[in-house]
Amino acid sequence: MYRRLIRGIVERGQTGALVEAARLAIEHQSARGVHARTAVWTAMTGPTNEVAIVMDFGALEGLERFSDLATQDARFADIWADVDGLLLEGSADASIHRLAYHSEGLISAEEATAPRRFLRLMTGEVAPGKGREFVLSLSEALRYQTDRGIDATTSVWSALSGGVNAIAIAGEFDELAELQRFDDLALRDAEFARLRRATREAMAFLTTHVDLMRNLL
Repeated sequence: MYRRLIRGIVERGQTGALVEAARLAIEHQSARGVHARTAVWTAMTGPTNEVAIVMDFGALEGLERFSDLATQDARFADIWADVDGLLLEGSADASIHRLAYHSEGLISAEEATAPRRFLRLMTGEVAPGKGREFVLSLSEALRYQTDRGIDATTSVWSALSGGVNAIAIAGEFDELAELQRFDDLALRDAEFARLRRATREAMAFLTTHVDLMRNLL
């Protein structure tokens, strides 16, 4: 699976217009055979007008067809120009990622990318060559939190554009209370804190940034 992630700061009062423009883009590309699971997220921490547009494709071919449509279809280009115009100049950043790990294992693209209501997105730069240790340590941490009743799905995405060592870890929750329980467990449970520290060390994070977001589309 492949993900196109657009991050930016939306103009104040224009979030609704951004969501509507994203809907139009989805309808337009779907009618032309380009299918992508698309979600729009808005930040709950940091700048509250920060947004993320996430587009998931089942195969690289789908992403390539999207790129072709964006360059060859004038109407589609205009729709995306409207989206870009709602973001503050210089704030938008687009990147391409490949799915490296999912907490549900080998499941369909549709199931793997079904968005929940709340997102904890950690992004950063990592040292190369740490993939296997990371998967093992992350799996252990996820089992620990699941055994304690925290319902979440976690996916790991490695960058194919921009910084080649960039990575995104997306933890998704259906209820805000579940996200709060995750944070409480991380703060109060020494064993869980140790497991999460081992995960960070396994990936040798050079930089990290965490956003909490809620789903708009």
